[in-house]
Amino acid sequence: MTERTFGTLWGRALRLSCPRCGEGPLFIGWLRMHERCSHCNLKYERSPGYFLGSTYFNYGQTAAITTATYMTLVFGFDVPKEWVALPLGLYCLLWPLFWFRFARSLWMGFDCFCDPTEFETDDPNIENEVE
Repeated sequence: MTERTFGTLWGRALRLSCPRCGEGPLFIGWLRMHERCSHCNLKYERSPGYFLGSTYFNYGQTAAITTATYMTLVFGFDVPKEWVALPLGLYCLLWPLFWFRFARSLWMGFDCFCDPTEFETDDPNIENEVE
């Protein structure tokens, strides 16, 4: 079995592909996930509520960008806060919908990096190999 590096898992997450093999796509449509990897048979939702952690990735990224942008524009460039409020409000509503897929994918990559034992093969016909 090859080592699962942070860079490899990050790249697979950004390509929205399986964290174990990097081959199978995670999503069928915009918001619907495959149940398993089409290549290595990894079950994506490991248990009920598994993807709750991805909401922290989504919320954290949204909050950090919103806060940094607000602080920079209002306090750094003296842009009136009234001008900043509407665009940032729209960002807070729309960005999480776009980032949803990546948040889930990054969560799976993070989980695989921190606790790879859960990503061992669950199909006896597939070799336990990761690139």
